[in-house]
Amino acid sequence: MNSNVKRVLYEGDKATGVLYVDSKTGEEFEQPADVVVLTSFTFNNIKLLLHSEIGTPYNPETKKGIIGNNFVDHNTSATSVTGFFEDKFNLYVATGALGMVYGDFNADNFDHTDLDFIHGGQVEYRVSGNNPIANNTVPEGTKQWGKDFKNQSLHYANRTLTLAAQQSSMPHDDHYVDLDPTYKDKYGDPLLRITYDYTENDRKVGQFLLEKMEETIEEMGAIETIVNPQPEHFTPGFLYEHNSGGVIMGDSPDNSAVNNYMQMWEMENLFVCGASAFPHFGATNPTLTLGALTYRASEGIIDYLDGEKGLLVAAKTKTTLA
Repeated sequence: MNSNVKRVLYEGDKATGVLYVDSKTGEEFEQPADVVVLTSFTFNNIKLLLHSEIGTPYNPETKKGIIGNNFVDHNTSATSVTGFFEDKFNLYVATGALGMVYGDFNADNFDHTDLDFIHGGQVEYRVSGNNPIANNTVPEGTKQWGKDFKNQSLHYANRTLTLAAQQSSMPHDDHYVDLDPTYKDKYGDPLLRITYDYTENDRKVGQFLLEKMEETIEEMGAIETIVNPQPEHFTPGFLYEHNSGGVIMGDSPDNSAVNNYMQMWEMENLFVCGASAFPHFGATNPTLTLGALTYRASEGIIDYLDGEKGLLVAAKTKTTLA
């Protein structure tokens, strides 16, 4: 595919298609459609609506508006504990996403009586297949060069395990996505700007989970540990990061962008699928919920086109996926 959708086209409260550009030639085309479905990840869903001027952009000063609000992030690698072991593990045997978690400290699975934070998170271990040379985890105090470093690298190449925490992420008035007033993309459209940082609650949850991970890995038999605390400020990365919100689902157009069929309140033939619909983020990964909501959206599209559930008439109608 060499097309890049730039705008949702509409007349009044009905979408009429999309405007897209041929990324090779730069030519623009209009694609008519009876139904438009945005399925282009959290950020692009938000961007397309903002660029198309559909929905009310969130204003952090007035706390009004919907599109771009409730942005939350999942970052697993913020806190972690690495343990060094006498036993050797086959860490090179992996699928790329193999792992396990325990949720004893997730949500309300534990007593918060003497704690000064809400919610929690899960502790997880992943076996991603350590590549040689790229992974040189050695005990603290080891010189970063020379014979000692080489010997320690070889010895611990398959004798270290790292636990990471993935915690809940709750929406805040000062966490949002909007259009950047300065920077633009190659088409001359404003880039997205993300305003986000750790809150006091995030830091307290992170410290709590860090202590639990250290206890866990010592119980597993680690002879030495390296504790990596949560940084002072949020630093995004592509590893284990999940982004959601901005086009949230709800029961009223007063506080949400889409209904429970992922259907825009303001434009009934425009559906927005993805984690952009999440108003809040628990500690677990979003995939299954995301799949269920997208299936729900497909039912809504059929209902909209036919008025009767179960009759797949969408195939007879022009439907554009952006």
